[in-house]
Amino acid sequence: MRVARRSMIVFVMAAMLASVSASTAAAGRGARSASGADSGATITFAPATVVVGQQYVVKVSGLRPNAWVAVGAYFPWPTLTSWCSKWTDNLGNWNCTFTAMEPGDILHEAHQMGRNGRFRLKASASLTISPSP
Repeated sequence: MRVARRSMIVFVMAAMLASVSASTAAAGRGARSASGADSGATITFAPATVVVGQQYVVKVSGLRPNAWVAVGAYFPWPTLTSWCSKWTDNLGNWNCTFTAMEPGDILHEAHQMGRNGRFRLKASASLTISPSP
């Protein structure tokens, strides 16, 4: 039963992330609402310099405490979006480890689930991934 539920969550999160426009927010800043207000959330990367095949951590801060968050990394086609989702801590911070799959400027977007069950873009940033030596 637990595997079936987890599979359903994976499917829903993948579908949600695949439908998000990649041009909805400025890199490295919080997302802006229709009114132009900044969400206050930010994305940072550790390390800041990454090569293909290397793991890196995506850190998001400024989110609501104990909220469900999904972050997608949009690698070039035909590679699909890589994503990670889990709860923020009690300070509104979130982090997850990704693997650099292809070179280029890779867009990362953080989406937070609201109390109404809808996801909202909270921050986006790009990480430049270099080819492996």
